[in-house]
Amino acid sequence: MAEALVIVVLQKITSALGEEGLKIIGSKLQKQLPDVQEVTNTMRLLHSDFLMMQAFISQVDVHRSTDKVLEAWLEQVRQAAHEAEDVVDEFIYLVGQMEGTDSFLKRALNQAADVKKWRKLAAQAKFVEDCLQKITEMKKRFDVSATDSRKDNASSYSCRLQHLSEHSYLNDDDDFVGNAEEVKRLTEWLSDVRKDRTVISVYGMGGLGKTTIASSIYKKEEIKRMFICRAWISVSQSYRVKDLLKRILLQLMSKKENIPDGIDTMDCVNLVELLQRYLKDRRYLIVLDDVWSRDSWPLLDSAFVKNNIGSRIVITTRIQAVASLADGNREMKLSLLPKEEAWTLFCQKAFARLDDRSCPPNLKACSERIVDKCQGLPLALVALGSLLSYKEMDEHGWELFYCQLRWQLSNNPELSWVASVLNLSYNDLPSYLKNCFLYCGMFPEDYHIERKRLIRLWIAEGFIEDRGPETTLSDVAACYLKELADRSLLQVVDKNEYGRPKRFQMHDLVRELSLTISKKEKFATTWDHPNSDCNSDRSRRLSLQKDGNLTQTVTNSAQLRSVIVFVEEVSPSWFKDCYPNFRLLRVLSLRHCHIQKIPDNLSNLFNLHYLDLGYTKLKEIPRSIGKLGNLQTLYLKGSVMELPNDVTLLTKLQHLIIDVGRFGSSASNKICRLEHLQALKNIEANSCMVRNLGCLTRMRSLGIRKVLESYNTDLWTSVSRMTALTSLSVIAADRDRDVLDMSDLKPLPYLEKLMLSGKLDKGAIPPVFGHFPKVKSLRLCFSGLREDPLSLLSAMFQNLGHLNLYRCYDGTRLTFRAGWFPMLKHLYLSSMGELKEVDIEDGAIRSLHRLELWGLKSLTSVPEGFVHLKALQQLCIGSMMPDEFKRRLVGRDRWIVEHIPYIGDP
Repeated sequence: MAEALVIVVLQKITSALGEEGLKIIGSKLQKQLPDVQEVTNTMRLLHSDFLMMQAFISQVDVHRSTDKVLEAWLEQVRQAAHEAEDVVDEFIYLVGQMEGTDSFLKRALNQAADVKKWRKLAAQAKFVEDCLQKITEMKKRFDVSATDSRKDNASSYSCRLQHLSEHSYLNDDDDFVGNAEEVKRLTEWLSDVRKDRTVISVYGMGGLGKTTIASSIYKKEEIKRMFICRAWISVSQSYRVKDLLKRILLQLMSKKENIPDGIDTMDCVNLVELLQRYLKDRRYLIVLDDVWSRDSWPLLDSAFVKNNIGSRIVITTRIQAVASLADGNREMKLSLLPKEEAWTLFCQKAFARLDDRSCPPNLKACSERIVDKCQGLPLALVALGSLLSYKEMDEHGWELFYCQLRWQLSNNPELSWVASVLNLSYNDLPSYLKNCFLYCGMFPEDYHIERKRLIRLWIAEGFIEDRGPETTLSDVAACYLKELADRSLLQVVDKNEYGRPKRFQMHDLVRELSLTISKKEKFATTWDHPNSDCNSDRSRRLSLQKDGNLTQTVTNSAQLRSVIVFVEEVSPSWFKDCYPNFRLLRVLSLRHCHIQKIPDNLSNLFNLHYLDLGYTKLKEIPRSIGKLGNLQTLYLKGSVMELPNDVTLLTKLQHLIIDVGRFGSSASNKICRLEHLQALKNIEANSCMVRNLGCLTRMRSLGIRKVLESYNTDLWTSVSRMTALTSLSVIAADRDRDVLDMSDLKPLPYLEKLMLSGKLDKGAIPPVFGHFPKVKSLRLCFSGLREDPLSLLSAMFQNLGHLNLYRCYDGTRLTFRAGWFPMLKHLYLSSMGELKEVDIEDGAIRSLHRLELWGLKSLTSVPEGFVHLKALQQLCIGSMMPDEFKRRLVGRDRWIVEHIPYIGDP
C-alpha cells in the first residue's frame, strides 16, 4: 500500500514547517521571501491533499490485489509522494545550507544562487500540487473507490482466507511432527477437573501450526465425549460480530433441534441472549481460530456463559494482546521446531514417495540449506517439502530451486498460500507500523537487531509520530517495537539484565516477505547477494550486505535517503563518487567499515539525522562535523579518542555514543547547547564538564568516567537536575583514592539502571539509594563496603532483577534472608577475596535464574543455602574460584546443587 509512504511525507512536511525552520528562513532570507513563501504555502497545500489521500487509502481493502485500476492509481500516488518528498527534503537541505552560511559576505555572495534554488523549488512544489489535482480527478474518472464493488472478487478472497485458516483443520494428515509437549499440555487443560469456564490461548507467528495443534485435539474421540456441544469458528481478519454469533449458534445446534425462526434478522443482543440460554446447562467446547482483535471479546465473553460445569474456550492467534484474554496460566506460546524435528517433518513431505522417507545422499546438503531457511516454521517445511516431492531427485535441479527461493515464494502458485499466510500479518498492521516493519528487512539474514539502534534509525527516518510532550519519540518507538514483537513479526533473541528485550531477529521467510513488499513499494533495495540487481528502481534506501561495487550500486540509484553498509571493505573514493546521490541523505551507517578518514563532502549532508561511524578505523573527527545541524545520533564507539569543540554546534543531537571521548575545555563550557541530548555514553569528566552537565535536563542515559573526588558536588548537583534519567554509570578516576560522595544527589524517580565503580563515602550504602524506586539493575564495584549491604539493598530496591557485586565488600559473610529480593533473576558475586560464607535462607531470592561466582578465593565449600534456590537454572563458575570449592561441587556437596540444570562455565 502507498499509505506508509504518504505518512512519511506528512510527517516530514509537519517537521519542515515547524517554527524553528521558518524562524531561520525569516532571519536569513529577506530578499528571497516571495519564493520561499510560495514554497511553504504549496507545502501546506500538499499536506492537506496527502492527509485526505491517506484517509482514503486507509479505508481501501488491502486484499484487492487483482484490482488493476486501483493498483495503477496507487502507483500514481506513490510517484507523487516521492516527488513531494523530494520537495520537502530539498527544502530542509536549503534551510540547513543557510544555517551553515555563517558570515555576511558569504550570504551576500550566495544570494543570487539561493534565489535560483528557491525559485526552482517553488516550481517543483507547484508541479507536485498539479499532479495531485490530476490524480484526484483520475480517481473520479475511473471510479476508484475504497470498497470493492466487484462482489465476486471480494467473495473469492474471503473464500481463500477461509481456506487458509481452515487448511490444517481439514487436513487429516497423520504424520504429526513436533510440539508433543504442547499437545499434551493443551489436552490436559481441556480435560482437567476445573469446573470454571476456562479460556485457553495458543499463540505465535503465522505458520507455526496453532490451528493444526488445536484441530488435532478437537477431533479426538475422548475430547468429543467430554463436551455435549462443540463449535469450531474461523474468525480471520474481516468479520462482523453478528455473523460470528450466528455461525456459532448454527454449529452448536444439532440438526434435530429447531433453529429459531428469524435468526437472520436478530440483532447482536438477541443473538447473545439466545446463546446464553442454549449454553446455560451444557458443557461446551468452542474454538475461535485465527483471532486478530480483542474488539468483539466483551460480547462473546457475555455470550459464553460461566456455567461451572467444565466448559472450555480455545483461542488461536498471532497477537499477544489477544492471547492475554486467557485465564491465568492457560496461555501457550508456540516456538519454532528444533532442527531435528524440522528435518523429520521436511523429509516426511519431500521424500514421501520413498519407502523410508529418508533423504538421498546427493540431496542432503541442499536439503539441509532449505530446512535451515525455513528456520523451524512448519508451514514452510510442509509447503516446500510437498512441492519438492514432485521434482526429480536431481541435485542440480534442487540447487537451482534453492537459489530461486525468494522468487519461488513470491511467484510459484503452489507456494502462494505460504506468502498469503505470512502476508495476513503484514496486512493487519496499522499504517504507522508498516514502514517500521519493512525497515527491519534491511538488516541481513539472521542478524540480531539492537533495540536502541533500531529505535534511533526509525526516529531519524521520520517514522515515529509525536504523541505529545509527556512522552519522547524513543518511548513511542519502543511501543512500536513491542507491538511488532507481540504480533509475532519479530522474535526477541536477547534480553538485558532486567528482562527488557535487547535484540530482535526476523524469521528468514518473514524477511523475504518484507523484501518483496519493499521492492514493490520502492521502499528499499537490499544488496544481499553477489548477483543482486544493482538498479535500485528509485528506492529511497539502500542496504549493502555483500561485497560488491558500492559506487555502481549507488550511482544507479535515485536520490537516496538512507545507506546502511554491512560490509567492511569500501573503496577510498566511494563517497566522492556517490555524493551526487547522497546529498539528501538522512541516515548513513558505516559501522565496521574500514575507513580511516571522514570524506570531505560529509559536512554538506545538511539533512543527515543519523551518523554511525562505530568500530571503523577513524582516529579523529574533523571540525566540519559541526555543520550537520540536523544530526540526532552520532555513534563513534571504537577508536575515536577526542571530539572537536564543534560537536557542541550540533544542537539537535540526542544520542552521543563514544568509547573514550574527551571534550576540550571550551567545548565543555558549551555543552549546555546540546539541550536535546538524551544519551551521553562513556564521556571523560573534567571540571567544566561536570559543572555544565546540569543543563542537559532531557538526559535519559549518562555514562561518565575518570571522576575525581573534587568533582563530587558539581557532578551530583548536575545529575540531580536530570529528573528523566533512567540509566547512570559513574566510574571514579582512581578507585582507591577518589571517593564517590553522593550526599548532594537528589532522588531520581525514573532511574532503572545504576553502575558505580569507586569507593563509596564512609564505606556505606548512600541513603539516597532509598529514593530510586524503579531501579532494576545495580552494579557496585570497588565500593569498600565494611558491612554486609544486603539488608539495606533488599529494603531499598524491591524491583531489583540484576545485582552485580564486584570487589565491593571486604567482609567474610553475605546473608540473604527469607523474602529478600523477590524479583532478582541474575546475581553476580565476584572478586571479594575475604568472603567465606554465603547464607541463603529458604524463601530468599526465590526467582533467581542465574548465579555467577568469580574469584571468591576464600569460599571453599558450596553454600548449603543453594539447595533452596528452586528456580535456579544456571550456576556459572568463573575463573579463580578455589580448587577445593570445585572439588566439593562435584563431590561431597553435589547434593546441594543437583536440582540445577546447568553447572559450568559462564
